Amino acid sequence: MVSWTIPIEIGTIIKGQSSNFQVMAQANHPSRQPEARVSSRNLFLAFLAAAGGTVLVADNLGDVFGVAAPVFFGLAYYLMHRSSRLRRFSVITYAFFVFALVISVRHLVLDSSSVNGLLSSLNGLVVYQVVDTSVVFAPVILLVRANGGTLGSLFLRKGNLRLGLGIAVPVFLVFLVVSFVIEQLLAPSFGVRGVGLTFVLSLAPYLSIVALLNGPKEELLYRGLFLQRYDAFLPQRGTNLLSTIVFALSVVEPEYFAQLVGAVLVALVGGLLFVKLMRKTNSIIASGICEGASTIPIYLIVILTIVH
Repeated sequence: MVSWTIPIEIGTIIKGQSSNFQVMAQANHPSRQPEARVSSRNLFLAFLAAAGGTVLVADNLGDVFGVAAPVFFGLAYYLMHRSSRLRRFSVITYAFFVFALVISVRHLVLDSSSVNGLLSSLNGLVVYQVVDTSVVFAPVILLVRANGGTLGSLFLRKGNLRLGLGIAVPVFLVFLVVSFVIEQLLAPSFGVRGVGLTFVLSLAPYLSIVALLNGPKEELLYRGLFLQRYDAFLPQRGTNLLSTIVFALSVVEPEYFAQLVGAVLVALVGGLLFVKLMRKTNSIIASGICEGASTIPIYLIVILTIVH
């Protein structure tokens, strides 16, 4: 009996001492989870300041900011890439550089008299959207590939195409039909003659083209470029929220202050849905079509203004 009792007692004592040591260690070295949460929150705010600040200031400072922002982020990327301690932030900093450069070039091109003058006709509106989409897609793809990135890192891939189209196509058609119905119902109250069926059918191709050009461009610039790069530093929920807030800030226009709150709320709700769809399908296709669909009412107003 003694030969069995002694080892058991010793084992019990050792386990008890081990538990005591673990308690003491936890007291001396508290959990790092709160520190991780603080770090994630600080990174979230830093990324929001970088991307959101770029969006908000771009339209207000125009040409001055157009030079300053890409230069700032380009220099920051160069310095971080050379630093072994900060190198892990160089990829996201490079994304901010691409983002700032594209916004600046886009601002410069679209505000030029030759491109802005295209908005006086329906065909010109289509060409304007082709130019706008090209100014976003071309530099983003070229600059990301030049830095070793892939098209997949931008969500420019097939993904779950069946699921994506199964959601996006009905959404697009619903927006198209509902926009025309609302126009027919509300036009008389504003003293405007509603459009007839023939005219509706003639506008549908223009609306579809400009909407389908606009949606993927916005998804690439505000989500595709950043989601996987944010994921390296933030939990996915934080990444989704961050990209949505920055996207919502892109609709802020001081001259339309009365409609500002509603536009931002719509952009926030839509942005959360778009980013979830992009994640679910692992592609930009479905979210791009759905975002394009959400702009159909706006483009219908623009087109009616042009033709009238």
